[in-house]
Amino acid sequence: MVMAEKDAKLRRILRGEERWGDGSPSDQATAYFLSEMLDEVVTRIRRQRPELTTQVDLLISMSGFSPLTTILAYELIRPAKLLVIYSAQADASVDFIGNHVVGGGRLRHQNFMHRSVQPTDPQGVYRAVKDVLARSGAPGERKLSAIIDITGGKKVMSAAAALAAWQLNLGLCYLDGEYDPEFRRVVPGDERPLLLANPTALFGEQEMAAALDAFKSGAFDSAHSQYKELCEQILEPTRARFMRAVSALYGAWCDLDLSSLPEWIKAVDAAQQAAERELTQQTSRTVAEQVDFLRTLATDQPDPAALLVCFHVLGKHYRRIGRHDFAALLFYRTIEGCLGRRLELAHPGFTCKNPDYRLLGDPVAVAGGYDKALQDTGGRASVELPSNISLIQAATLLYSLNDEFAARAGLNTPAAIANLRELAEIRNNSILAHGYRTVTPDQSERLRVRAEHLLSVFWRLYGTGSDVRALCDRLRFIDSDR
Repeated sequence: MVMAEKDAKLRRILRGEERWGDGSPSDQATAYFLSEMLDEVVTRIRRQRPELTTQVDLLISMSGFSPLTTILAYELIRPAKLLVIYSAQADASVDFIGNHVVGGGRLRHQNFMHRSVQPTDPQGVYRAVKDVLARSGAPGERKLSAIIDITGGKKVMSAAAALAAWQLNLGLCYLDGEYDPEFRRVVPGDERPLLLANPTALFGEQEMAAALDAFKSGAFDSAHSQYKELCEQILEPTRARFMRAVSALYGAWCDLDLSSLPEWIKAVDAAQQAAERELTQQTSRTVAEQVDFLRTLATDQPDPAALLVCFHVLGKHYRRIGRHDFAALLFYRTIEGCLGRRLELAHPGFTCKNPDYRLLGDPVAVAGGYDKALQDTGGRASVELPSNISLIQAATLLYSLNDEFAARAGLNTPAAIANLRELAEIRNNSILAHGYRTVTPDQSERLRVRAEHLLSVFWRLYGTGSDVRALCDRLRFIDSDR
């Protein structure tokens, strides 16, 4: 008997014009469809939709008064487990579904589950789905593949199931086709399954926004992980790939992991080229300049002047996100670096870690000048020159030597050195240094101002001669994914 003849017989049974077993005409029609038509319908659909052969661990199906949509969805997908969510008024459908899917080479009893929910309670659907997902996966195992079938059940149940799929990152299934008012469902045999990717997989806007929030807060490791996951989910991952690469680059930059910079510079270059049409000119220009700058650090011997700029840019970044203790450390390093590098550059061969004071002049005169400078600026008298030069010791030495840099930077008076010593104590008393105090926003700002001033003087002498403040502004981390 061809399908058209079977369809005609099905309609006669439904109208009560012909019998097929026991029960109401509707029950008889359902039984006839399952016995005489289902296999042919499933074979035809699966032949047209080869993607249905992909193994699915769990099918979650909304069921109403008719069990056929759930049964057909099961036969098309053939999951390892089935969860039927139904309203109390549709409990007869659950028995019908269970009789069909359990045994006979299909499901074991323990793999057929059903949950009754209030059709007007969307949270009930979500809780039922989430509970079964939690119980179905063992720790350490791969993530279950699950699909929610929203064809049957009350409309509010299907809407809640779709939202649950969104929240839990599950696929959706819907049996489409021409609606038959006599059957009050799709014409039997005309079903067309639509397998819908989760909205996250299609667009990912909310997840992109969440990843951007992590990025903007400075949680670059977390942002990198979120963007990495999005790259595997959404249909158009170009922006996610770009932000994944930038997150990794910024993470290495903040960690001062200079050895990792070449890898991520290469990744950003490739991702930026691919995303060129989706990025604003400002973002493209900023990231390109950052990459060029970081190349000066991604070497065996990083440019010392660029490293000082790096400290200051990172200090400003940490200050913007409210991490003032980290900002204070980096501003301190900027100041210390400017002063120490000036001593080393002005006196070739001299190093702050292992100073040879003969390179600064007569050792006796240098020691005397240093001791007098300590007395002038309120420091403790010293019987010998320091063996390892710190920030204040470098400033005091420059002051005692009447150094040109100290004059240009305004560090040529006792009051200026005393003020610098006070600023240095902010860092020294920090819980991240030698003390137990938290750096306040006002304190980190005072350190930023002094660091920026000294860096500007240093950059004019040893950098490109350009405005280092403008350079630091251009190197500021982007705060958008466009």
